[in-house]
Amino acid sequence: MLLRLANLFMITLITLVAFAGCERAQNMAMDTMPSADATMDETMTDIEAIPVTLVWLVDYPEGAKDVYLEWIASVAPTLQAPAEVNRIRSYDNLEETTPHRFVEFAFDSFVDAMTYMNRPEIAAVFEDLPNHATQVSAHTFIERSDYAKTEVDDWPIKGIIFVDYPLGGKAAYLEWVASVSTALVGPPQVKAVSSYDNYNGESPHRLVTLEFANQADVEAYEELEAIMAIEAELDVQAGSWVLHTFELRSDYINE
Repeated sequence: MLLRLANLFMITLITLVAFAGCERAQNMAMDTMPSADATMDETMTDIEAIPVTLVWLVDYPEGAKDVYLEWIASVAPTLQAPAEVNRIRSYDNLEETTPHRFVEFAFDSFVDAMTYMNRPEIAAVFEDLPNHATQVSAHTFIERSDYAKTEVDDWPIKGIIFVDYPLGGKAAYLEWVASVSTALVGPPQVKAVSSYDNYNGESPHRLVTLEFANQADVEAYEELEAIMAIEAELDVQAGSWVLHTFELRSDYINE
């Protein structure tokens, strides 16, 4: 709750910067930003130009997935309508484990994300979400530039890795990532790789997405010696991590 209140306070200040252009408000906003580190040096230099991804992790009600999907179909036009959101994509967990569903909202900046979420019709959908799911968590991620491979498309299979940094070991983890990034993105089976840090510093600390054209490519990729070696080293470099494989749904594609 304290993190949410702090984030709301920061949002208010950012909005002042964006819409009022007040130098004093800008100074206050920068004073309330998290302290600089390797990530902040890269992403926090311009608060109006930081790519932001909002993520929903959702568990369907037992035996009532169809009911949830009917509700989503009824609110999808509302969620997609505002100009601030670049795209929304939803995915089902192929392993049918928790989280059952992964939803991502992409924005150009914090200002766009907050403008979007402060719209009354959007806020109403967000507030209603827990009434249609057994478990919901929402996270705000800021994009990093660790991996330079993005073939933009609606690739049907997405590998999602949630990582928690080891205590005091974030810098060492990022150094290791830099050393293996070329090997991770090199194989032709993987079409796009992106990484994000959790803006609030909460678990999961880091989100990594790997996109594939089909399940056969996923299996071939995971059997590569270089990829198996990276996964084995990840056990050492990360405090904890988990991998899920998701399949793209058509809830938001026809935008």
